[in-house]
Amino acid sequence: MIRYKILISAISVALLVAFGIGVARANARYVCEYMCHWNLAEKASTISAKQKEIKAFVKALEKGDENGEFAKNNAVFFPTPDNAFANNLEMVQTLDQRLEEIRSMDPKSFEYNTAIQQITAQEQGEAHRMLGVFDGCWTLRNYWWMWDWKGLLVATGLALPAIVGLVWAANDADRGRGW
Repeated sequence: MIRYKILISAISVALLVAFGIGVARANARYVCEYMCHWNLAEKASTISAKQKEIKAFVKALEKGDENGEFAKNNAVFFPTPDNAFANNLEMVQTLDQRLEEIRSMDPKSFEYNTAIQQITAQEQGEAHRMLGVFDGCWTLRNYWWMWDWKGLLVATGLALPAIVGLVWAANDADRGRGW
């Protein structure tokens, strides 16, 4: 009896590991196809380099949306304007427009420096939720079983049999029930 409990635990652990690898691969795919542009824009030191990567990010998001790669919202039950893909894409497009305005400013002016500080603040922290919406919409459409609370349920459903099986097997072993 202990063998079966350990076997169930081993299978559950193997499936949990496979799920974890799947999550890592899905994340790598998303970063490679979309987030790499945003990450490069954050690293850019000049407005033209930053704008080039923001444009590439917007273009990748638009192409992905046209190909059905994104859910309409990063939500299953309570869609809002804040978690809507289209609204967040529009906000990234306004960032591109703002960068275009900044390019025409004198780099030595106070106005230019203030604008750069605003853009940097937006990229480094304020855009986190917006980027989370894109990631969530993409995951929900492509890997729904890994998305948010669904992924938590799947992981829990895989981990529970592993834990319970090992506890039962250990309990049987303590009671002297053999293999």
